[in-house]
Amino acid sequence: MITVVVGGETVPVEITRSGARIRGKAGDASVDATLARSGDSWRLTLGDDVVTLTVIRERDAVWVAVDGEVYRCVAAGAASHGPAAGVHSPHVVAPMPGKVLEVRVQEGQAVAAGDPLVVLEAMKMEQVATADAAGRVVMVHVVAGAMVEPGQALVDLEFDAAP
Repeated sequence: MITVVVGGETVPVEITRSGARIRGKAGDASVDATLARSGDSWRLTLGDDVVTLTVIRERDAVWVAVDGEVYRCVAAGAASHGPAAGVHSPHVVAPMPGKVLEVRVQEGQAVAAGDPLVVLEAMKMEQVATADAAGRVVMVHVVAGAMVEPGQALVDLEFDAAP
């Protein structure tokens, strides 16, 4: 069992999966569906309804885009603990479709953990892509004003060797 916060209210959620079959219960609501994945896209079939989701994993969170809305999902306590110890992605990617407002780094630049790299705007929200750990910018893939898709590369990093 996990809990999610929806509109400030904590809701208990139970999910079981057997192959493509998903059974879930959130509060008093139950769901029986099938799920199929293709890259970052998921197709959820609920009876006669089909919902397409885009799911992007980012360090300690998962971004889910569905029907023009974007949700950031974080495991309880993850926001305060940061990414899993020793697990860092050298590829910083767009968590959602949007517009690059600002690129704050350049190739060769040293960065510290948490430094802002790229500022994105999607659906009137700003999202700042940050460095997982201390390192150096190897490549910048975007420029201000560019439109990006979920999972598109923004910046590649090379991390400092562990002490």
